[in-house]
Amino acid sequence: MGIHGLTTYLRENKRVLSRTLNFHSSQSDSGGITQRTPVVVDGWSFIYELLARADLPWVYGGEYETFAKILVQTIDALISTGLNLYFVFDGPYPSLKFPTIVSRTTQTGIQGGLLFFRTSAIARSTSRFLHETALLPPLVYDVCVRSLLELVSDGSSKYIGRLEVHFADEEGDPFAVALAGRVGAYVLGRDSDFVVLNAEGYKGYIPLEEMVWTGTAEPLSPDGSVYSSLSRDMYDDEDEDGFRRVQKPKARRRAEVDRRLGRGLIPPDDATNALSDLTLTCEVYTPAMLANHLELPVSVLPLLGALLGNDYTGAPDDTSPTASPHPGSSRKGKLQHLFFERRLTLQERITHVASILRSILAESVAVVAQTARKRRTRQITSVMELIDAAVTALLIRPPDTLASGEREAIVDRIVEATLQYALPRAEELDDSVDESSIGTTEDGSTLWASDVCVLHTPESCPLFAYLGRRELAIADLETGCDGLDDKDDPEAHVRALYVAAYRRGVLNPRVLNALNTASSWPRLFLEDPDKESVARSIGRPVREWGYALLGAGVEQQVPETQVEVEEVVAREDEDEEDEDEEDEDEEDEDELIDVQESDDEDLLAPLRGALQRLDVGTNGEHILPPDALPHAVPSRPKIILEYVRRGTRLAAEEVIVPTLSDLFDKFSVSSHEPTRASLPVQLMSEEDRLTYLLRALESDVAAVRALPSEILMAVLSLRWVVRSLHARAKESGGAKERIKERWTAEEAKAFLSAFSAHPNENSPEAPAVPIEDRNVQLMAQISTAFEAIDGFAQILLLGDRLPNSMSHFSGRRFHAFLTGVLQDVGDSLLPSVWEAALSGQENMFAQASKGKKKEQKASARAVPPSSKRGGSRAGAAKGLYEMLGDMTI
Repeated sequence: MGIHGLTTYLRENKRVLSRTLNFHSSQSDSGGITQRTPVVVDGWSFIYELLARADLPWVYGGEYETFAKILVQTIDALISTGLNLYFVFDGPYPSLKFPTIVSRTTQTGIQGGLLFFRTSAIARSTSRFLHETALLPPLVYDVCVRSLLELVSDGSSKYIGRLEVHFADEEGDPFAVALAGRVGAYVLGRDSDFVVLNAEGYKGYIPLEEMVWTGTAEPLSPDGSVYSSLSRDMYDDEDEDGFRRVQKPKARRRAEVDRRLGRGLIPPDDATNALSDLTLTCEVYTPAMLANHLELPVSVLPLLGALLGNDYTGAPDDTSPTASPHPGSSRKGKLQHLFFERRLTLQERITHVASILRSILAESVAVVAQTARKRRTRQITSVMELIDAAVTALLIRPPDTLASGEREAIVDRIVEATLQYALPRAEELDDSVDESSIGTTEDGSTLWASDVCVLHTPESCPLFAYLGRRELAIADLETGCDGLDDKDDPEAHVRALYVAAYRRGVLNPRVLNALNTASSWPRLFLEDPDKESVARSIGRPVREWGYALLGAGVEQQVPETQVEVEEVVAREDEDEEDEDEEDEDEEDEDELIDVQESDDEDLLAPLRGALQRLDVGTNGEHILPPDALPHAVPSRPKIILEYVRRGTRLAAEEVIVPTLSDLFDKFSVSSHEPTRASLPVQLMSEEDRLTYLLRALESDVAAVRALPSEILMAVLSLRWVVRSLHARAKESGGAKERIKERWTAEEAKAFLSAFSAHPNENSPEAPAVPIEDRNVQLMAQISTAFEAIDGFAQILLLGDRLPNSMSHFSGRRFHAFLTGVLQDVGDSLLPSVWEAALSGQENMFAQASKGKKKEQKASARAVPPSSKRGGSRAGAAKGLYEMLGDMTI
């Protein structure tokens, strides 16, 4: 989330909107401090900032090994300054954010890749081009989370009680601020929404890009000090005649040597050795300071953000297959085009909206004072009138020029965008929670609200809402997963296991998209735009098996197309008396809070009931909330919408979820015990679940089973890519393009060798690694397979048995082996690893062409220029005929 123009506004008005904080590492190291400072870190902001500051090459597919090392270095430096870090990562995507996700993915992932492949090899290798078209490495999130969890489980006193990792139920920004309010923390991120979101106990927003590290060098001895040359400066520069050379003032040079600066999130490189008294300087912005500057109540800031535009108002057209072509729908276009003239700058827009809100509130106060009306009268009407009046004042077009219902739809979008700033309500401690098993704040108050969520009790946790059948899952948690009889309610048991896995960080939020919104969002990276998307050709078969398992173990919500059909049938059966009762209930919900209440009361509460009345489809049909959605007809096949690249755009494709019986027949998986035949696969033993996965990937061979867990995922991904491309070539009937895309044995060895360091990879004499189209496509294929298989293993609850090993991988090393920059490919591979990669698939590799091998050797061989010393014939220039004689036809 982000409010348009607010980051720039904060930066331009930093002097009046922020205050400076300093954190010193020397105080922490000396043990003199007794109270540490809690800071909630926005996980995705941390990833983006770390990659931007580290300036790692992205085009090779990801320098995950280096990224993991920099991450640990940064975490250690932050903790050393007295900070307690609470990382928060986003959960599944909310459906309201789909248009924004599609727009951003198209602009960065697809258009950026198109520009890369349409640019010449020389031009696209420049640092400027790579910087302007940078993409996020596809598996960086998994590497970041795994590295953080390894630090948490390290057992070192450095991290105990000082580092925690949490995963939001859905959108991460409100979750992070709510957690910051619970522990009395700042929020560290790069999102302007953090200065609009507010909660009791929340201390403010610290932008990552405005952090500055400062370290002072500590001299080891007088001679080794940076000041040691002061006493010799007057004499060392004298020549034989006694003249001295004029130099710059020493004070300036001493300051340059003495102070070592680190810009941004990453501390100085030598912070752990040569520097002492490391200081972190940052700026803090608070909602109260922004509200005072704009002369608005704090509770009106969410409305200000919605009117300026955020991820829910600035989205383009809905690109889903179910989008309505209604010409007057306000879902089309950006609201900013309706509210602001193009000549207005971002800062002028903020001032303009704030001025309109102030005038409306002032007029409302005057009316209330004149009529002496009682408080808490027509509360919802007053709030909706505030939004309605603001929309009317901001519209640059006359209201009578709008289409029928368009103005109401605009108000609806503003209400929805405002409600995104509603924070999770703080819950009291669950009586069933053992206080000794959960974290506590410094003042002794309980940190976790329950043993399943840091903010919610099981009854109010949104995670249970989209996992379905919440009451049974709660009962399962109360009885305990270990003591539950699977025959009682196996589905509830599976849900409880998924909740526990998600909170521990071993279940990717993207997996839960299939349960939350019946959608799937495979990651996009650099791939050939003229070829079929690897997310479809390589990853879709594996994801389909995961959908089947989720549908069998947990009841899925159906897509909107199926819901609309069932809603029509349900409305036909509704009684008119029930509809009248619903109208009366909605009118009762209107009695909440008046717009003129004080700032500490929730302004967003009145909008919830209004949204229920305004949230109508383009055809005027009321959309039911997720909890009220009817279940799908059992005989109807379930559908998942996959958002994958189709040409040069991101399109939603319907994928029919296969049945488990079909998968069992395909994989030849059977149960030895008749009583277990009806159990979900997730409740089988770990060995049975591993068998299911290996047979699904057609890799159930002894050599693969014998591999250590650290390399198993890499080998499975490689085997799946090789098998999939071989099958495509075989099905094509000998098509040249399909045959050429198969992997060679040398390319497979290069991938497996990229997980271990090479002695010559950091040599200063090593040439630059060239970027070749085929190698880029190979990296896209293996990354997609890795992501799909990792998600499939997590659905099978095999995250501990098949850990993600990408934290040891280097994409640059992979490309260096492929292009011949690094020689001796495969020498570091264990024979057992290569045997597992080959077992049963020896004939599925393509044969490497001799011409390609010669080109690799020529590019890798650094030939020095011929020496002109002596009369050596080897260095003499050849005549034209001699050159022609050496040529081969």
